[in-house]
Amino acid sequence: MELMTSYERKGYEIGIKKAKIEVAKNMLKMDINQDFIVEVTELSQSEVRQLREEQDRD
Repeated sequence: MELMTSYERKGYEIGIKKAKIEVAKNMLKMDINQDFIVEVTELSQSEVRQLREEQDRD
């Protein structure tokens, strides 16, 4: 199996981050506790807070 190039690795990491954000958004819609969302998704408190604020604006 070949090793990933730095570009492939970066793309992979971006994909993982996007997936975590989508999971967090869905959890916020379900009104799940922010601390639990941080624990599950490994996003920061500020990232989850920002997602919540974006949802509140919509």
